[in-house]
Amino acid sequence: MGHNPVMDDTTLRLQHGDASVDICPALGGTILRYTWRGIPILRPSDGVPDIARLTACYPLLPYSNRIAGGRLTFGGKTYAIPRTVDYAPLPMHGLAWQRPWRVASRTDDRMVLEQNHVPESASPAWPFPYAARQSFQLDADGLHMTLSMRNTGATPQPAGLGWHPYFPRTPQTWIRAGVGDMWVNDGANLPISLLPPPASLATGMPAAGTDYDNVFRDFDGHAYVAWPERDTAVTLRADSTFSHLVIFTPPGKPHLAVEPVSHMTDAFNRYAGASGGQAAATAGGTLPVVDRHTGTFVLPPGATLTGSISLLPSPLPEAGMAWTPTP
Repeated sequence: MGHNPVMDDTTLRLQHGDASVDICPALGGTILRYTWRGIPILRPSDGVPDIARLTACYPLLPYSNRIAGGRLTFGGKTYAIPRTVDYAPLPMHGLAWQRPWRVASRTDDRMVLEQNHVPESASPAWPFPYAARQSFQLDADGLHMTLSMRNTGATPQPAGLGWHPYFPRTPQTWIRAGVGDMWVNDGANLPISLLPPPASLATGMPAAGTDYDNVFRDFDGHAYVAWPERDTAVTLRADSTFSHLVIFTPPGKPHLAVEPVSHMTDAFNRYAGASGGQAAATAGGTLPVVDRHTGTFVLPPGATLTGSISLLPSPLPEAGMAWTPTP
C-alpha cells in the first residue's frame, strides 16, 4: 500500500474504510484520535497537545501507575525514580510516553514505531536500558496494537506493559469487564487491601456518578464501553500479558479510562520485598519470568516482553438497550 500524507509536522493518519487513527510519534508515540463511522471511539485530542497525557491513548512502559516513595528496589539495589507528571508527587506510568518514538515502517493502515532507552546519567529517569516497539494495525474489525520491550542490558531488569486509552464519557455510558478483586488505595493511590469488584461490572456498570482509580486483578482480557446515545460500543480484548485492568472514572470529567496493564501498582517494589531480590538477581534463561502475585515480569538480558490488545467498535443492537456482545 502507498503512504498517507503527513497531516501536519507531527501527526500521521491510518485509514481503513470508515475508520481512521491519528498518531503522533514525536509526542510519546501517542494516539490523538480514533474515529469509526464519524464517531469518536477514543477521547479526541484538541489538535496536538503539549503533553502526552492529554492525548487519546499513550503507552505505559516499562511500568504502569505509581512507584512508592519514588524509589525502585530491584536485584538488591535501590534507585531513585524522578517524578513524571506535575500534579502527582510519585513517578507515574513509565518513561515511553515522555519521549519521542521514530517511525520504523508505515502503510495506509499499519504503522510500527520504535524507541530506545539508555540510562543517560548517574541518576537516570529509568536505570535499565531497553528497546521498545509499538505497532498499530487498522482493519475492518478495528484497531490492533502490540507493545514490546527488550532488555538490551547485561543484567536482569523488571518490566511492565500497558496502555492508557481514554474513552468519551456520556451520561448513559456504561462499562463491563471480567475482573477479579479490586485493590483499595491509600491517600497516595498506593494499594493497601483487596475487595471484591463492583457487582455491576459483570453486567454493565453505569459510569455516571462513579469515582474509581483502581487496579483490578485477574483480568480475563475482555472489557466493554458502551454509549447508548450513540448506538455504539467498543470491545477491548487483551492477551494474557495484561493480567490487570485499571478503571479510572474521574468525577465531573467528560472521559474515563479502561487500561489493560501487566501488573499491580508498585509491583516491582512489592516483588522485591517478597523475594528479597534474589529471584531478580539470579534470573536466567532467555525468556521473561513472571511473578503472578504482583504481575512483575523479569527480563533476562536479551529477553522480550510482548502484549497485544484490540479495540473493536460496533453498533448496539438498538439504541438505549443493554448490549450483550457475542463471545
